[in-house]
Amino acid sequence: MKTQILVIDLHIEKIAKAYRNFAPADSLIYQLELFERTLQVNRFKKGLRIDFIHGTGKGTLRSELIKILNQKFPEFKYEDAPFSTYGFQGAIRVTIFSATQ
Repeated sequence: MKTQILVIDLHIEKIAKAYRNFAPADSLIYQLELFERTLQVNRFKKGLRIDFIHGTGKGTLRSELIKILNQKFPEFKYEDAPFSTYGFQGAIRVTIFSATQ
């Protein structure tokens, strides 16, 4: 059985229709909420891989994603998603192993 990979593009223009009205801080909050909500919804799907595309910008979003993973989801494994698909450090792959209830 092939491992399922879910792809979530966190670029604000892909996930929010009214993004042009957002302040930069609002965009980041929106992206982080989607990230965390996606992990919560899928937390019991052991073996699921989720590629979160964050882009290569200044690294702010990437840093915040890693912070959330370390603080709230330490049981999940994360790594850079394949460079050939998303570019150098353009996405994080999260693998769901187990979750506490």
